[in-house]
Amino acid sequence: MRKNKDKKSIWVLLGHYLFDRRWHIGFYLLTIVIFLVVLNLNHLDYFSEIFYAAVISGFLLMISCVYDFFCYIAAYDKLYYVLQNPEEIYGRLPESKGLLQDLYTEIIWEMDERRKKLLSTLYEQERERKDYYGMWVHQIKTPIQAARLLLERDELKGLDAAKGLEEEIFKTEQYVEMVLYYLRCQSMSDDLLLKDYDLSGMVKQAIKKYALLFIHNNLSVHMDSIEISVLTDEKWFSFVLEQLLSNSVKYTKQGGISIYLKEDCKEYQGMPIYACLVIEDSGIGIRQEDLPRIFEKGFTGFNGRLDRKSTGIGLYLCKEILKKLAIPIQVESEAGTGTKVSLYFQERKNLVSDSL
Repeated sequence: MRKNKDKKSIWVLLGHYLFDRRWHIGFYLLTIVIFLVVLNLNHLDYFSEIFYAAVISGFLLMISCVYDFFCYIAAYDKLYYVLQNPEEIYGRLPESKGLLQDLYTEIIWEMDERRKKLLSTLYEQERERKDYYGMWVHQIKTPIQAARLLLERDELKGLDAAKGLEEEIFKTEQYVEMVLYYLRCQSMSDDLLLKDYDLSGMVKQAIKKYALLFIHNNLSVHMDSIEISVLTDEKWFSFVLEQLLSNSVKYTKQGGISIYLKEDCKEYQGMPIYACLVIEDSGIGIRQEDLPRIFEKGFTGFNGRLDRKSTGIGLYLCKEILKKLAIPIQVESEAGTGTKVSLYFQERKNLVSDSL
């Protein structure tokens, strides 16, 4: 485990310096003591001369130590800067003063070169992986669209099997879309278009998209008036809404989903709040021991073990996207009593400062 990286005070550095130079200082004091002992054993009366010599040499030693200590501080400052800014290592290391320090410096250069080569390889592999999956997503959309066109034939319309197949195709499309957003999530800052959007319109669009699943599962949808505009990115925020609706449908067997604005929502965790959108369902809920981990990548919890198709990616993506949109999310739930998800839209001036 890496030690504390806080910068040390000059007094702490002085203690470290004296400890590092303890053998040199100790050898000097031992030499003086040996001279005095030898003079005393030989009954020589040169004590005053030796004493003066010791004082003068001690004074010179002190001057040398003071200079060396300031060099010690300068070297520490350079090394601390490199520790805080490892990408600026070149030209920032202290000047080598001896063979061993030269070797240490050479080792650091060699390790840095290997690190850069490794990073370059990893970046290239990551780029190739994204290119491959991006191509796969676009290619797989073709057979999905072809299957959907086949289902629109007159002889298949109205059949229960066709309805079931249409639902599975819809789910497949959502999984493919999730892969695409997962690949883009890490670099979504380059794909953000922040402006005012009608919250009601985005919610209605998400509900319309999932209408097939609501109908097939006999679930009701109740939406209050939410005629407000919010500063966000329509594409990314709509994806979050769709994921939250998808989870509600997946784990709600009867009843329905309510979407509304929380009343008297002015603050959340000390932040001024403009509005709070709530998506509440009457589903199976989430166990209390699972709640702290629901946003972890790959975590499925007890409900995920019931539904073996759960990937544990959906809520993780929601959290990452909302973090970059500066929209806090809160999940309240108990097993058997449904789940309530709250999205908090910060005051405009607070959102701008967070984005900076």
